[in-house]
Amino acid sequence: MTDVKHYLVGEHVEDFNSGLISRRELLRRVTLITGSIASTLVFLEVAGCRSEPSGQPPSPASRQASTPQPFATPPARPTTDGVTVQPDDPRITISPMTVTGTDGASLISYHARPASGEPAGGILVVHENRGLVTHIEDVVRRVATAGFSAVAVDLLSRQGGAVKLSDPADYAAVLSKQDPMAMVSDLQQALSALSGTGPGDRLGMTGFCFGGGMTWSALAAGTAVRAAVPFYGPPPKNLTGLATTTAAVLAIYAERDTRITSTKDEIAQQLSRTGRPYQIKVYPGVDHAFHNDTGPRYNATQAEAAWVATINWFHQYVR
Repeated sequence: MTDVKHYLVGEHVEDFNSGLISRRELLRRVTLITGSIASTLVFLEVAGCRSEPSGQPPSPASRQASTPQPFATPPARPTTDGVTVQPDDPRITISPMTVTGTDGASLISYHARPASGEPAGGILVVHENRGLVTHIEDVVRRVATAGFSAVAVDLLSRQGGAVKLSDPADYAAVLSKQDPMAMVSDLQQALSALSGTGPGDRLGMTGFCFGGGMTWSALAAGTAVRAAVPFYGPPPKNLTGLATTTAAVLAIYAERDTRITSTKDEIAQQLSRTGRPYQIKVYPGVDHAFHNDTGPRYNATQAEAAWVATINWFHQYVR
């Protein structure tokens, strides 16, 4: 099983263990990736998957009123539609961006920029294992309110993207079969297109869950960005490639997300060799995907803290 498949299956197992999906749904999701129920049962046994969920699903945490920021932040309570910054928000402009893969394929993209003035830089947002959904488009708009030009591309554009693969399990299954370096190439093409909208080489990138892992992979492959902020991303296969990145890296982890957070020390070991600024931040009391306001693990207080740190990092190192 490839690293990508292993990670995506692990996501489904975590959802089951947390009581977010039934065992029947777990078997369906994992079998879409492994290709057979026999392989699924073997993998789940090796993975130590429980026969029953460990408890009740977590309750998304809201927050009390906080100090207003000059840019959009994650909402004070969970959302159902994933929209916190409206597309017609006067602070931003939504405009088409043409992104083409090296094979000539047209990539599905979503682009926003400040409504006035030159952008402070360009930020690539890399989606989770559900694709370019409404929540990720909203994150792109949040970045634009902070003064950056921002874009996200769907890494399954050739298969129709999240619009066609609307079942998250189907999307993850198709995603598990993709070549990670081909996806890195698509991200590099998106950065190139973003550069042409005004930021030049003032580029950064961030990603969440699977997208955090792709951010690590892009850095390990030598992708030229000034700064990066991976949110709880699995380590890249080419771990030593991180030692040569030129990016200033803020790595965000969740205390309870032990499967991913346990890799932070080996990540830090490689980043310490770059000579570039880096910081590892573990947010207390939260689990994987705590930034996603449409998900059951959302924590508004820590999501806001992590997002403010992210924007401040980009303003410090991308400009």
